[in-house]
Amino acid sequence: MRTNRRDLEPYWQDERDWLCTVEFLPTDDPEARLFAADIIGYLCGYAHLTNTRSLAPLGDPDASAYELLFSFASTSEKDQFLNLVRSNEDLGNDYIENDFMYPSTEEIRNARPLAAVLPQDVMTHATLVATTVLAGAEDDRAAS
Repeated sequence: MRTNRRDLEPYWQDERDWLCTVEFLPTDDPEARLFAADIIGYLCGYAHLTNTRSLAPLGDPDASAYELLFSFASTSEKDQFLNLVRSNEDLGNDYIENDFMYPSTEEIRNARPLAAVLPQDVMTHATLVATTVLAGAEDDRAAS
């Protein structure tokens, strides 16, 4: 029996605790694009450290704005994620208060893994930043 992939709903749509942010990835401003890729990398690294799912809804490939969705398995993991964001001088409390919002059910339903949505250059840079975040966390753990 063959299952039609269109009949399968994303399993994450039933998860209950989500946050969403929007990052602008302009094609005409390399510095701004790199800074946004840094932010995405930090957020992805923090998501990995806290067992947080990170996704992005499918959008208009010609648009420069990308939504990032984060799903938390527990309140403590969400608190830990937000504490990591808060500790980053490029993000901090301002980012939490001004940039995070709650995604709609449709955005959650349309979400896909980041690599399927973000431009390749941004995904590559964000992955390097996230890896650095993870390596720094491992160094901190080894020192304690």
